[in-house]
This record gives sequence, C-alpha cells and structure tokens, in this order.
Amino acid sequence: MEKKIVHRFIEYIFFSNFFMGLLSIGLNLETNIKIGLQLNSLDYYLFISSLSVLFYLFAYKTPQNKTVSSNPRTQFYINHKKSIKLFNIILFIVCCFSGVSLLFKSFNNIFTLHWIHYLVLITTFFLSTSYYNWKFGLSLRNYTWFKPTLIAWTWAITTVYFPLLILEIENGVHFQVDSKFYFLFTQTFMYFIVNAIMFDMKDYEDDTNRGLKTFVVQFGNQFMLNKVILPLIFLGFLSFILFGFWYNLPLHRTLFMLVPILLMALFAYRLNRPKSILYYLIAIDGMIFIKAIFGILSVLLFE
Repeated sequence: MEKKIVHRFIEYIFFSNFFMGLLSIGLNLETNIKIGLQLNSLDYYLFISSLSVLFYLFAYKTPQNKTVSSNPRTQFYINHKKSIKLFNIILFIVCCFSGVSLLFKSFNNIFTLHWIHYLVLITTFFLSTSYYNWKFGLSLRNYTWFKPTLIAWTWAITTVYFPLLILEIENGVHFQVDSKFYFLFTQTFMYFIVNAIMFDMKDYEDDTNRGLKTFVVQFGNQFMLNKVILPLIFLGFLSFILFGFWYNLPLHRTLFMLVPILLMALFAYRLNRPKSILYYLIAIDGMIFIKAIFGILSVLLFE
C-alpha cells in the first residue's frame, strides 16, 4: 500500500511537470551563487518556476475527446484532467500575481536597459513559443536541429541570463558579462541539448509514428549515442577541466564539479536498456537537478 502511494506521488511530481519548477529554481539559484551575487526575490522564483511548469503543461495538453493512450504520461493527463486543470489555474494565478509584482518593483528600470536585452528577450519568446504545435503556423519542434536547440536556449536564458537581468532591474545590482557567465551559460545550454536528445531516444518509436523529424528518427539511437551525445559529454568534461585551470581551482573542487557530467555519461550508456517513461523522466531531468546541486555545493563547500 505504501509503495503504491509513493509511486503515485512520484508520478504526480514528474508527470505533472511539477519537478520542472523545482529544476528551474535550482538552476536559478546555482547561477546567482556561482556568479557571486545576491539571490533574487521570492516573487521572481514564484514567477519563473510557475512559468516553467505552465510551459510544459501546455506542450503536453491532450485533446478533450481522447480517452485512452498507450503512453503512460498521456494517460496520466487523461485520467487526471480535473486536477491538472486546477493545477493549471493555480499556477496561472501565481505566475500572474508574481509577474505583476515584479513589474511594479522594476518598472522604472525596464526602460533603462540596453537594446540588446530586448532583442534577447523577444527572440527567446518567439523561439520558446515555437515549441508548440500551433494550428496557424510552423512548429519548430518538428525539425531536426530546432527542437533540442530551442529547448536548450530557452532554459539557458531563463536560468542563467534571466535571473541576473531581473536582479539588475529590480535591485540595481549590475552583473558582469565575463568568462564565468559565458561558461555557465554554455554549460547549461549543452546540458539541455544532451537532455533533449536523450528524451528523443526514449521517444524514438512514438516520434517515428507521428512523423517527427528528430535527430534520433533520422539517424538512429546508436548513431546519436556514439556520434553526438558522448562527444558532447566529452566536450563538457574538457570544458570543466579548462575552467578549473583558468581559475586556478583546487583539484578536489574540479573533480567535484565533474561528478554530474560523469553520471550523465554513465546514464547515456544505459539508454538502450528498456525502462518505463517514469524512470527516464526521473533520471534524465534528475541529471540536470544534480548539476544544479553540485554547482551550488562547489561554491558553498570550497569557497
């Protein structure tokens, strides 16, 4: 009985995308702590986490007339339509109130921003909304390069660039765009590209049946694992080593920072073994959360 309750609880956390909100907060905290700036306000964390969950809930929205699905995640949305709808409403209210609060507190400083910030925000908005299958237009998620790239870009912007920008316009805390910022941004971007391709490997059969032109559908699981995922992970590994040398970090701190990427490499080797969708959600998204935790601890423990 207890196992069933725990299993249902885990299903709610991951199938409902609630974990994406926690992931967003973790990565945002990692950014501020690694850059060495104060944390953002509670309003900001409520806004960015609720927005992240809403983003994925809308993407996985199921048709009203659909009553059964072979996909356990889709079936979860069918079985819990009322609770998911209520969850959406609550998140929307939280997102609106926290967003309006942020707007009021930072309104005077918004118009002092350099035009490049507006360009980045507008570009990110259009890229992120192109993830959806809009009836009136083009969905970039259906094309090979765009799906992992736009996911990685959106997450890197909202978890590395956005918290620092909001900190500046809300509290007047200026952040320096230096090598540390670019490293963290690139690192997060690469993590999410690998994350997105791993999900495509998991969804190979489903994407093939739906005609989605993902990397995995076009080139196959083994090719993507050996020629794309593992080389990207190796590049990430090298970037950590170079970062450690660049900033003269102690060896034990550099090794500590390498743990998440080594775990990701280990998990990549096990991708071909059939597991449940819930397992993949926990493991693949969990890798990103581990990255955030180790990033935070690398500063708290060694500085």
